[in-house]
Amino acid sequence: RRRAAALLPDVPLVEPAEVLARAELVLLTVPDDVLPTLVEGLVETGAVRPGQLLVHTSGRYGTRVLDPALRAGALPLALHPAMTFTGTAVDVQRLAGCSFGVTAPEELRLAAEALVIEMGGEPEWIAEEARPLYHAALALGANHLVTLVAQSMELLTKAGVAAPDRMLGPLLGAALDNALRSGDAALTG
Repeated sequence: RRRAAALLPDVPLVEPAEVLARAELVLLTVPDDVLPTLVEGLVETGAVRPGQLLVHTSGRYGTRVLDPALRAGALPLALHPAMTFTGTAVDVQRLAGCSFGVTAPEELRLAAEALVIEMGGEPEWIAEEARPLYHAALALGANHLVTLVAQSMELLTKAGVAAPDRMLGPLLGAALDNALRSGDAALTG
């Protein structure tokens, strides 16, 4: 509650069941492994209403994970920001210009696009069957980068570098920029 109050000042805090009952749009921002069970539970408890937009932010899943809610009349959308988050106020700023992997039924594509653009993002359409590959590609890029940076900082520390982050920052920024522009041709010695 403290975090919500800090991030959303002057917004009344109510119980989840009341939020769901009032909401025209429900945003499910839970870990991938929790999402299927959450959707089933919401449907079983009658929390999902016909005509309610039900949006999840999982990279792994498209809209099929929302099929129980679809059968209850909800309108399913998968809007995954291709971004890493910290749980702090800076996260909202990170949405500006962020690509979103979007999966939606054809009749909801305009609604999905409008929501992403309203958040400052750029929609990128991902077919339902391509979601696992899409998710793997993003996890590979982001998670391996973190591992490489941590290992590089550890080695530089062992080499006696006082501020490995300061040394690596410009190098890694340039290397990432070069890799995004030139692919494998960006490799240097």
